[in-house]
Formats: sequence, C-alpha cells, structure tokens
Amino acid sequence: MSESISSHHDYWDSFYAGRASGGVPEEPSAFARWVQGRLRPDQPVVEFGFGTGRDSLWFATQGHPVSGYDFAESAVPRALGQADGQGLTASFAVLDLYDPSGVQVVAKDIGRTTNAPAVYGRFLIHSLEDAGRANLLDLAAQVLADGGELYLEFRTGQDRGEQHVFGDDHFRVYLDPDTVVKEIEERGGTVSHAEAAHGLAVYKTEDPHVARIVARWSD
Repeated sequence: MSESISSHHDYWDSFYAGRASGGVPEEPSAFARWVQGRLRPDQPVVEFGFGTGRDSLWFATQGHPVSGYDFAESAVPRALGQADGQGLTASFAVLDLYDPSGVQVVAKDIGRTTNAPAVYGRFLIHSLEDAGRANLLDLAAQVLADGGELYLEFRTGQDRGEQHVFGDDHFRVYLDPDTVVKEIEERGGTVSHAEAAHGLAVYKTEDPHVARIVARWSD
C-alpha cells in the first residue's frame, strides 16, 4: 500500500472508530431515498464505502438483500452489529479498492451470489485516487454485465473551495461528471441518468454541488 493510500486508510479507520462518525446522521441520505424509488422491490444492493451503514441498513429495512464493503476495518463490526440487532439481511466486509486481486475476488463472489444488483456508491469516488475509481468501475462493468445498475453520487469541481461540515483534513478529488461518464462508456456502459446541482445533498449548513449518475451494462 502506498504512503498516500495508507494515509487515506488510517484517516477513515480512525474516523469510524472514533467520535467523529457520531456526527453522521442515522437516517438514510437523500440519495438513498432517490435510488430506492428506482429499485425493483427485492433488488439486491451492493454498497461500496458504506461508512456508518446508514444507507445499507435502510435499504435492508426496505426489503433489499444488502452486501456492503468498506476500506475501514472499524466500520465492519459496527454495521454487522446493527444489522444483527435489527434482524436485517445484510452482510459487511472489508475491501481495499486499490487492491486489484481483492477487487476481482469480490467481483466474482458478487457474480456467483447476486443477480442484477444495484451497485451503490454515495460520496465514494470523490474520496478515491484514480486507481481506486478505475477498479470500482471495472468491477461494476463485470458484475452488471447481465443486468442491474450503477448508482453514484459525488462532489464536482464546483464544490472545490466551499466550506465542508466534516472538514478538509482528508483526501478529496473534485470530479468532472463528464469524466466519469466517459470512463463508464469506455468500459461499455451506458449512462441513463446524469445530473449535477446544488440542493441534492444538503446537510446542516452545507449544500455541496454534487453529481448523480446511473449507468447500465446490459439492455
């Protein structure tokens, strides 16, 4: 693991192990509610970067089998404990998106066990360096080849320099939505929905400029 990626890992592992994550709302995000309106009633959801588990656990309460993966080891027992306590159909595990072999193992596992899932990443890809984002999109192309959708929400370049509730002491890359669309299309995907605006992810005093993208790899 490179020094920069190791520092990203240490930040997020400490964040979810400590008090800082207590500031994250317990209710589902606006993006999760938006996605829920587009899912089939029993469609499996695979979330990458589940964090506190707020969205994954909520999808499970809505009747979706859920699998969650996160870079931070400390996030896993917390989410598993909540799922067990609520009797939800949800599993959680560690995944380093910078590890191509680990990503491939997870992709194959999803392909064996999950039919036409929703691959979900909220505020994930803007926290990844290019290699991690590429591995995530490669995984999506593989597991969605026979059906399902990719749902992404992320900060855009117009959010650079704005004040952020959770501070700026961790890595962020402010992405051009057209770049992400191009990367999806280069992998054979089709973007069925793309928008970028304020008002989509308001939290307390913060109204970031974010993009939402939905993509498919099958007809």
